[in-house]
Amino acid sequence: MRRIDELKKEIIHEILNSEEYREYRRLQNEIDRIPDLKRQIDEFRMKNFMLQNSPDGQNLFEAMENLNKEYADMRNQDIVNRYLMTEITFCRYMSDIFKDIAEVIDVDLDFLG
Repeated sequence: MRRIDELKKEIIHEILNSEEYREYRRLQNEIDRIPDLKRQIDEFRMKNFMLQNSPDGQNLFEAMENLNKEYADMRNQDIVNRYLMTEITFCRYMSDIFKDIAEVIDVDLDFLG
């Protein structure tokens, strides 16, 4: 396990120094300097998260359209779009790492249903 711990530290180091993460943090710091905008973005992100994880997937497209209309003024700001797109890109990057590891590790999770 010691080698795994060393590799884990290397992976963390590489992620923190990746262009994707550094750009995400830079934009996040810009957004943090504008409290009202940060609050709006966080509301949008929370509503988006709730929609994406809602059991009622039938109306997801319509609900997403309504959410985007509700926050259209905010979404029209370049900094907001760059931040949200960078966040999505980074989260997908991390998700791919987790997925790749989970696909090759055999753990019995059948009890989850």
